[in-house]
Amino acid sequence: MIPQGDFEMSDEELEPVSLPSRTYKLDLVNKRISSQTIDGLDAIKQVVFKILSTTRFEHLIYSNDFGSEVDLSANRGRSVFESEVQRWVKEALTQDDRIVAVTGFSFVYELDSALVNFTVESEFGRYQETKEVGAVV
Repeated sequence: MIPQGDFEMSDEELEPVSLPSRTYKLDLVNKRISSQTIDGLDAIKQVVFKILSTTRFEHLIYSNDFGSEVDLSANRGRSVFESEVQRWVKEALTQDDRIVAVTGFSFVYELDSALVNFTVESEFGRYQETKEVGAVV
């Protein structure tokens, strides 16, 4: 027998609910996960660090949407390098629904490395991020 109930589906649209971004804080000095939790912009800063430090498709514990696909093996000049880094960073970070945009890229070159500066805009606010990329000509 199929259960019968007084439950009725309404035609109203359901409001989307934003999920909390609370997560455990990474202790990068001791290479451990802390018992402290962080939320909001601090959680965004941590996920940006994790995404850009993880190679996509390399670790089975992460979905195929997590990580970056940086490939610095081909030496194609600075203009192509800058274009590719912008694309890699934007594609990697905007997979997270909390990150709205990645803008304001600038590059500072020193010997064979580059400092990449950019702005991460999220639903919790915006902040400046700097990453070093090696093996640049």
